[in-house]
Amino acid sequence: MGEIGEFLGWLTVFSFGATLANYILKYINKKYSKLINSTLKYKKFNALFMKIFVRHHKFWGIATIITLLLHFYIQSTFREVSTTGLIAGGILLIQMLLGMSGAYIFKKRQGLWFVSHRIISIILILGIIIHLL
Repeated sequence: MGEIGEFLGWLTVFSFGATLANYILKYINKKYSKLINSTLKYKKFNALFMKIFVRHHKFWGIATIITLLLHFYIQSTFREVSTTGLIAGGILLIQMLLGMSGAYIFKKRQGLWFVSHRIISIILILGIIIHLL
């Protein structure tokens, strides 16, 4: 069961990375759109990545939460609970609540919730790194 818990942990990291791709791809698109659109090959790859990661940002966020909860269940049932894991998981839950409030309550991509959502993702990256060490 330890291997399954570890796999779910890495799946959580992958899913979270896919949610981060939303910001990274938008930044690249904003900064290098002329270069990307000048070549058909780059334009096709860009459209594919934007479709997978940007359009489905909510899906990747939901996948991250589901894999986190499964990871927590396996680890807490068959192993000991990690303090750093609990902290990183708590930060991820806060991130999810901010994302949901932005998607369903505030709806505009501006303001304190949006800035907080981005800052928390940086804090979460640090929390995950500390948890893995």
